[in-house]
Amino acid sequence: MKGEKTFDACGERWTMFFGNAAQCSIEEAYDKGFFAVIQDVMPGADPAWLLNPEAYASELAAVAREIRMKDLRDLAWHGLRKHHPGLSLDDVSDIADDLGQQAFGEVVGTAIRATQDTAAEPGKGGAAKKPKTPRQKRTG
Repeated sequence: MKGEKTFDACGERWTMFFGNAAQCSIEEAYDKGFFAVIQDVMPGADPAWLLNPEAYASELAAVAREIRMKDLRDLAWHGLRKHHPGLSLDDVSDIADDLGQQAFGEVVGTAIRATQDTAAEPGKGGAAKKPKTPRQKRTG
């Protein structure tokens, strides 16, 4: 499925996916839009930095100091639930401990970026396609 991020931790293979269900669950938990939550988790970060982290590595490193591990863990939990429904927050903490904080943050960030539409990005499928217009029924 587009946007899935698989990784290994704690001797297991995990799949993180921030699809519609995870995004809606995050919105319900935080009572605001998904991207507003992401911006709150990374205060001062420009959303464009998240789409091209290699180009903004120093900026993201500075902002990373402000990230609360609780928020990162909560986001990861929402992203893991589709494929691992019995997972607890303590289990996600164990995954973070096994990976280390930096690697854990990179996994979550990569999973969030992976769910974004790449159709209009250069080198990722060309220009955005014009939406199809519905066909009208013929009369007469």
